[in-house]
Parts: sequence; C-alpha cells; structure tokens
Amino acid sequence: MLLGPGRWGTSTPSLGVPVNFSEICNMTVLGEVAFLSGGLMPELSYGSHFFQDLVEADIFYTALFTESNFCFFNRAMLNEQDNALEGLLPSSGHFKKVVKVFSVPERDLVLVADVVSQQQLCYRSGGTR
Repeated sequence: MLLGPGRWGTSTPSLGVPVNFSEICNMTVLGEVAFLSGGLMPELSYGSHFFQDLVEADIFYTALFTESNFCFFNRAMLNEQDNALEGLLPSSGHFKKVVKVFSVPERDLVLVADVVSQQQLCYRSGGTR
C-alpha cells in the first residue's frame, strides 16, 4: 500500500508526487491523500491515463480526504511505527521525516472496500489469520 499527498504521477510537484507508473507498478493499493490545510487537494485520477494504468495493473485506487468529517485517518498509529526507510535505502536518512516505510506482514493488513457506497476500512488484524 502506497499513500502520498496529492496526486500521484503529476508533472507538477506542488500538486502531488511526480512519479512514473513504472516506479509504483508493484503496489497493491495506491492512495492519494488530500490535505486542504496544505493546499493539496488532488483532482482525482479517475479518467486519466495514469488511472487507466492502475486499473489495467489491478491496483486498487483510493482517495482519502482526511480533513472530512466522514474520514478517520489514524496518523498517531502510523507515527508510532518504526520507519524502515534507511534499512531499505541507507543513504536516504535525510528523507525520513517525509518518507515513511512501515513493514506490516501482508496477512496482518486488511482492506475492505465497497466501491458503490465509497466506504472503506483498513486495519491491522493482529496476526489472527
């Protein structure tokens, strides 16, 4: 699961994360996180070539509007996790405040989504599976 501020694949860094599809094509879930207070309100990727690539690669797309009353985004839980970034890329220490990599065993992370009602829930199962 890859979450990032604003729009993924944008050519304008002030709107999101400027990446090529080949750099993120191995993800299972891609989330665009909107932050009104930071001016990062992405135009959703629906209909774009980038979104079509996600669909064709069977990558689940979500947009999170964390400042909405209908969204609960548990930043505190994420901030408590150890950041595995430097273990993966030893020379990346200067990015560790803005790039966080968490190691969660696949069986412990559950994503349930109803695309019709646009409701989703992601939680750690605690390894009970």
